[in-house]
Amino acid sequence: MQNPNPNLTLNLNFPMWRRGALTLIAAGVLAACTTTGPGSTGPAPIDPARVAQARDALPENDGWAAAQGGTWGGADAKPEHVYTVRTRAELVRALTLGGSAPAGTPKIVQIAAMIDLSTDDAGRPLGEADFRDSAFSWGAYLKAYDPVTWSRDKRPEGPLEEARKRSVARQAAVTIVPVPTNTTLIGVTADAGLKHGGLMLEKVDNVVIRHLRFEDTRDLFPSWDPKDGPQGEWNTEHDNLALRGASQVWVDHCSFSDGEHQPEREPVWFGRRLQRHDGLLDITLASTNVTVSWNHFRAHDKTTLVGGSDSLKSDDGRLKVTFHHNWWDEVGQRGPRVRWGEVHVFNNLYTIADPARHRYVYSIGVGVSSRIVSQANVFEAPASVPATQLVKLWKGSHFRDEGSLLNGRPVDLFAALQAANPSEKLSRDVGWQPYLSAGLQPAGEVAARVRAGAGAGK
Repeated sequence: MQNPNPNLTLNLNFPMWRRGALTLIAAGVLAACTTTGPGSTGPAPIDPARVAQARDALPENDGWAAAQGGTWGGADAKPEHVYTVRTRAELVRALTLGGSAPAGTPKIVQIAAMIDLSTDDAGRPLGEADFRDSAFSWGAYLKAYDPVTWSRDKRPEGPLEEARKRSVARQAAVTIVPVPTNTTLIGVTADAGLKHGGLMLEKVDNVVIRHLRFEDTRDLFPSWDPKDGPQGEWNTEHDNLALRGASQVWVDHCSFSDGEHQPEREPVWFGRRLQRHDGLLDITLASTNVTVSWNHFRAHDKTTLVGGSDSLKSDDGRLKVTFHHNWWDEVGQRGPRVRWGEVHVFNNLYTIADPARHRYVYSIGVGVSSRIVSQANVFEAPASVPATQLVKLWKGSHFRDEGSLLNGRPVDLFAALQAANPSEKLSRDVGWQPYLSAGLQPAGEVAARVRAGAGAGK
């Protein structure tokens, strides 16, 4: 069978996967894996165990992505549609099947390196100068929209702001990679992942993303909003992984972080720290039937959003998401913050840093029309962080929690939420009952298991 793209490595020895059957690994696949000897400077060795998982489907009853027939990504891919990639150009060609088949054709893309998405097709690193619109400069922007001279009640507008937006779009066209329907993306080496960019799942169905490291998705042209908070804020556009209008998605055993580019190193402009990182994983615009399992979210501020706006009533009845066995490790907030959705949050570990060292706002956000069920989650926090800070009310009214622990002791998160908002009439009745919760375990077993198992390659 001819390789439709000779620049990509194809694994041609997989038998066809069938739903309900065990994944079988042909001996030829293992023989074809890249290996390196001691002291080698070549590619990282491919892990046969990860290759073996490339045709896995989401197990039955494993969260909302198991509803309506389940989620299997590219598990039905023909051998000629199984790719191993190590560069951005190879990744894009694999996801588009080199133009040789329709976009919805099942495909498996095995990532075998840490891919820098901020590169051109020849692999040359790209930076601000490559994406900047000719009419934009930071010097002019800072001078034009300085709050001292520009209205604090009006957001930036005019030709210079339009040039900034064009710069954002030029960067996104290269660094934000769209993922099509019926796709499995899986890391197969210890370093497998994506940096300096992200993935976009927009109006697609049936996608599996596993064993990838997402690092340092930077917006090089953040916007100034003088009306965001009492002092104004810098805001960014790009997420490490974004779901917009997507359904039947499984995100499993991935690691998310800001990488080496830490926010505290950014300059202070207009009295506020410049922000270049947005969400690590955002699920918005009526996405639904999503399972987020066994991931490690580390040292980030606004981590995960479910539902992007209080006014988007089209999200009602959608945004059905399960989060289980994730490690929210020293994150500032949004673990997750929810609007509209029926969201199940169970068996997650939250390790909260000393607020004197790392800013902490809250963990679970109860937003407009959200109906969150929290079960057997574990919080490890300094004594300075009370139970009333773990859950924050964002105009919501329905929330249920049972079996959770704070520093080894039972905690009633609903009671804590009500205590923090005594004037609000809250209800434990969320109007639905989780039924897709395979693997739910007592909270006392969660911390050790999540530490051992959450994140890429585990």
